[in-house]
Amino acid sequence: MQNVQDLVDRVPPEAWPLIETMFKITIALAIIWLALAIVAWWRRRAYNLTVASTAGRSEKAQPDFLRVDEKAREAAIERGEAHEKFLDDRERDRERAAKDPLSLGQRLAGLATLMMSIFTLSTVIFGAVNNVRSMGKELQSIGTFERLQQIIVDNWLGATIAVFVIGWHVSKYFLDRKWTKA
Repeated sequence: MQNVQDLVDRVPPEAWPLIETMFKITIALAIIWLALAIVAWWRRRAYNLTVASTAGRSEKAQPDFLRVDEKAREAAIERGEAHEKFLDDRERDRERAAKDPLSLGQRLAGLATLMMSIFTLSTVIFGAVNNVRSMGKELQSIGTFERLQQIIVDNWLGATIAVFVIGWHVSKYFLDRKWTKA
């Protein structure tokens, strides 16, 4: 089993500036994404917005068919018109929110974080596969799949985190996308 210092010592010195730059960019993008997510949460809370999946149905809203109450009927019609106006306003707000730079910024920060995660994972994998050649004759006898398997076994935490982040962003992309028929 190799220790961390041996692995760090095998990284070529000319690669460290790139690694440090990519690390700083990744951290900056993660901070921006987190800040935008917090601001969006504050905005939802400020306007008392409820996530659609947590909204409930009101059991009190049931019509009375036994008698006609004209005042109640007029009031219900007014409430219905107010609700239609509310729905129209909400739809307009959603359209504005889709064009909102904050929403766009969140999407771009999330996409940039995903790309940096993929870049980091590919850099680690390709760098490790390339360093395997320098390990000697015993590693030359095994195939690429076994090398990849050994890399994942040696770096299980990093591989798990990278696969989780990539899977999270890919699933979020497909779940949040509004699909339309062609």
